[in-house]
Amino acid sequence: MIIPYLRQDLEIFRGNSREDGAPAWLLYDAVRNKYFTLGLTAFKLIKNWRGGEDIQNFEKKINSDGIETNSDEIKSFIGFLQQNNLIVQPPGQNVNYLLQQKNSMKKNWLLNLVHSYLFFKIPLFKPDEWLERNLNKVKSLGSAKFRNIIYILGFIGICLVIQQFAVFKKTFLYFFTFNGLMLYFATLVIVKCLHELGHAFVAKNYGCRVSAIGIAFLVFFPFLYTDTTDAWRLRNHKERLLINFAGILTELHLALIATFIWGILPEGGMKSVMFFIATTSWISSLLINVSPFMRFDGYYVFSDWLKAENLQPRSFALARWKIRETLFGFNHKPPEEINPTRRWTFIIYAWATWLYRFFLFIGIALLVYHLAFKVLGIILFVIEIYWFIMLPIIKEIKNWYMMKSEMKLNRQTVRTIAILTVLTMIVVLPWKSSLKIPAVYISEKYSKVYSPYPGKIKQIFVTKDAEVEKGQELLELYSPDLDKKINSLRTKIKLTKTKINRLSDSAGNMDQYITLQQRLLALQSEVRGLTNIKSKLILKSPIKGKIKDFSGLSEEMWVSNTDQLLGIVHYGTGQVKGLIKEEQIDRFKEKSPAVFIPNDGEHKKIHLISSTLDLSAVQNLPYISLSSLHNGPIAIRNFTSGEFKYRPETAHYLADFNLINNSSIQFELPGYVHIEGSRYSPFIKFFKNIIALLVRESGF
Repeated sequence: MIIPYLRQDLEIFRGNSREDGAPAWLLYDAVRNKYFTLGLTAFKLIKNWRGGEDIQNFEKKINSDGIETNSDEIKSFIGFLQQNNLIVQPPGQNVNYLLQQKNSMKKNWLLNLVHSYLFFKIPLFKPDEWLERNLNKVKSLGSAKFRNIIYILGFIGICLVIQQFAVFKKTFLYFFTFNGLMLYFATLVIVKCLHELGHAFVAKNYGCRVSAIGIAFLVFFPFLYTDTTDAWRLRNHKERLLINFAGILTELHLALIATFIWGILPEGGMKSVMFFIATTSWISSLLINVSPFMRFDGYYVFSDWLKAENLQPRSFALARWKIRETLFGFNHKPPEEINPTRRWTFIIYAWATWLYRFFLFIGIALLVYHLAFKVLGIILFVIEIYWFIMLPIIKEIKNWYMMKSEMKLNRQTVRTIAILTVLTMIVVLPWKSSLKIPAVYISEKYSKVYSPYPGKIKQIFVTKDAEVEKGQELLELYSPDLDKKINSLRTKIKLTKTKINRLSDSAGNMDQYITLQQRLLALQSEVRGLTNIKSKLILKSPIKGKIKDFSGLSEEMWVSNTDQLLGIVHYGTGQVKGLIKEEQIDRFKEKSPAVFIPNDGEHKKIHLISSTLDLSAVQNLPYISLSSLHNGPIAIRNFTSGEFKYRPETAHYLADFNLINNSSIQFELPGYVHIEGSRYSPFIKFFKNIIALLVRESGF
């Protein structure tokens, strides 16, 4: 085998020491703007490289120079160089290999479409020369003196915000208008451009070449990027750390300056711009960029802080190895030998990254599904779920299958089989039977008393816990507003009658006469209605019973017609009303023992027996204490008025429960009923929910 020639445009730089302290070098391919890390042996091979020489002669010569290697290592290194196109290909040679390499890089149209949809970059311009010309102009912005001035101004700004905090909160509402959103977008573009320039200028300050600034799209979501690949040549990892942190630091300094300017500016659009820069801009930057689980600023900062190259591939490999060893006990060597503490750091980081990405990609898939029209939304949703979540799992399971010959019955496999068996039984077997039903305990008769009209309490005839008869007077109310309206209407009636009398002898005014007669009838009807309401301002007991919920009432107190004034309870055995969800109907059984547990924590549980179930869905929730509007468990649609003010968001059905023994509870009380229902499998329930969801979403 003949040693191939290296490309003449390759460069070698001294790199940082490896994690074990061994020296390392960087091989730079300027054509692809890509760096390769070389160990000591690889560096010595390149330093003594002799293209065109037989591999055996080359091995003898380098061994005579004190380099311990063999032909297999040399062939492996040649394969690395050839695979990354770092050698000169003689004309007419290795054509088949190059064609094979080209074909392996080709993807069918569907994969190209998927990759383009998921992620793609568009370089906008090459800023290196411009950065070189302007570097000295912006160097002063990074000086310690300038930063201290920013910190002082930021502290003053924070003090001003505290003094005007109510105005500060109110400004946020401006962004929910159309003009606010446009201003938000324009400011966001400017801030993110400054973010990327922060990366670029700091990289240039340390002598790195900035090859491109552009825009990238992750599932069609745009964000700017700066190519600072040249930072790999820096031997000081703190310098690389500053380059990666520069964008976030730029936004944080902008936020401090904007906070100060917001505090001294008068009301207007510029004040709103400063508000955005001072708050949502850098907060969003922190949420997106600081996370080490995606390949944004936070990842490279975390990687440099750990002094770990290729952090994610190495962590993922170690995490997969750890899972295989835990499940099957292969006793394979780890992908790399590193300190146990550092290994666990990598493994935990990989698991956290997988968990983070799982929820992130689920969220993105749902967002894409809802934003696109239905057919496209379904396609993009399936691509997201398959490519980012299912495909890595499928690949790993395939690897397990390929290693089936190495699987043996040992402690790890027995434990795995036992856990899988238990989980399968828990998921598949119909073991779960209990039902937890939102419910309310009500006395045999419980009547709520309201005012028919807003007014004042004139006189109170009863006291709390007093016994009352049906029809007995409880409260006397009066309403100055009601009296004023009645007097005004009576005055209008007199005027209308006077006008009618004046027109009665004139036949030429018949149309006006009819109009006045109709107006008179309407006014008289309105007076009768208000007079009827006034007659009801003396509130009487609708039932016989005892006064409850009476606290807080006093004479001359204003009351609303929507607030309960008091309650009257007629003692009896009472009953419990429960509201069952639609998916629980087939599990509800009549004549079954149940327990009602009140929410107040003061009363003891009540033993019940289920009675009947009304199969007509509740249109308007009869017990508002169970509604979400009053911190109850049943979600209510956002209706503010009308016949169905308390309409449940999902279908609920009313179930009756009878008390086995008399209860000491003497008023309406919310809680939960616990009852044994038909047994079911959580997996079957989940499967049915998925089928129901697919059926619902399949309608176009």
